[in-house]
Amino acid sequence: MSGGWDGYGSKARRSRVLGSATARLIGVLLGGLTSVVPPTPTTEASQPVPDPRLPPRPASRVIHLHLIAHDKTVTIADGVHMRAWTFNGTVPAPTWHVRVGDTVQVTFTNRGTMPHSIDFHAATADWKTAFRSIPPGRSLSYTFRPRYAGAFLYHCGTLPVLLHMGSGMYGAIIVDPIQPLPRAREFVLVYSEFYVGKDGTPDYQRMLNGQADYAAFNGRAFQYRTNPLRVRPGERLRFYVVNAGPRDECDFHVIGMQLDTVYPGSPPLGALHGLQTYAIPPGGGAVIEVKANLPGTFPFVNHEVGHGDLGGVGLLEVRPLRSGV
Repeated sequence: MSGGWDGYGSKARRSRVLGSATARLIGVLLGGLTSVVPPTPTTEASQPVPDPRLPPRPASRVIHLHLIAHDKTVTIADGVHMRAWTFNGTVPAPTWHVRVGDTVQVTFTNRGTMPHSIDFHAATADWKTAFRSIPPGRSLSYTFRPRYAGAFLYHCGTLPVLLHMGSGMYGAIIVDPIQPLPRAREFVLVYSEFYVGKDGTPDYQRMLNGQADYAAFNGRAFQYRTNPLRVRPGERLRFYVVNAGPRDECDFHVIGMQLDTVYPGSPPLGALHGLQTYAIPPGGGAVIEVKANLPGTFPFVNHEVGHGDLGGVGLLEVRPLRSGV
């Protein structure tokens, strides 16, 4: 990141984070979290851990996506809830899986309490019509055909975009190339931060200041520490990593492994090999592969200092499996 702003609100705050980051991350991986004071929880039953596996791609070349905006209280960490603005009731929104050249028909319905919109980064479309904001009770439709493969963000683009995205309105669409990539076990990881007031509502001032309370892969801090991703030795693993931000970079790193192959753009073109960390800006995505050559436990983190102890960390367990999870 460049300039004086660093995602932590000030250079002084970054210095404080740097001073204790190593010890805190060790505590995070072992299960401790002492640095975050959670907001007052709201009443809501805990949701199940989201399935990080890439959903199957429909056989049809015409794909119908129906997204519905509505307000809902969601779990963002154990015992911590946020009054979110959502697509289809979850944060992140559902992951869609299509192929280059498919006809993607989008219907967006606003059942929220204010204007919202839907911006697909995989689409080529007229912003003033396809991505326009609509008031509560209205719907819009548009069609696009993905031109490039990769891991793409979609999100609400209604002003202020920072507030709408910081309140939970984002998801991923994965676009396969025409010629399939090599066989792999595939996961989708949508990274984001949360800025929450004491009453459980998103805090716009904290967003403006870059003062995140939590960070998460797939919407809930630390969930893949207590529910690791389990794979078999010898498997190739493919992560579709999308950074919803809304403010901070996701420097994706797997402790104890190297990134065997990274596709920064449209796979299979432009592959990079043997990286230690790959930086994904807010609004960006990448396809990242590692090889599970050794049995063991391997943490995956956002290596931007301080984000691991806010929840941007998970565990990858490489073990012989008894069932095909």
